[in-house]
Amino acid sequence: MTKLCAFAAAFLVVVLAPPARAQEQQSFKTIMGKGYEIKTVTFARGEATDNREIFVVTLQKEKSVAVCYFAAANWINLSPASLDDSKRCDVR
Repeated sequence: MTKLCAFAAAFLVVVLAPPARAQEQQSFKTIMGKGYEIKTVTFARGEATDNREIFVVTLQKEKSVAVCYFAAANWINLSPASLDDSKRCDVR
């Protein structure tokens, strides 16, 4: 239950953030290369994910936050295609 709450909180942060901050999409590898640190990794499955098993990875560097979404199998296997996908992560 706490994982679902963490997922909901991360989702709300991304959706409800003030529009003054520009959001861009980048690959996980690019973000890690810029010095971001992984803060949380949350597993989610249920109505919010259309019953798909996903991982939500939240990263931070100073005041910037990135939220990345991966299918469970891709995160578990560290799929190179997913880690290089430039639309996988939202950065603010």
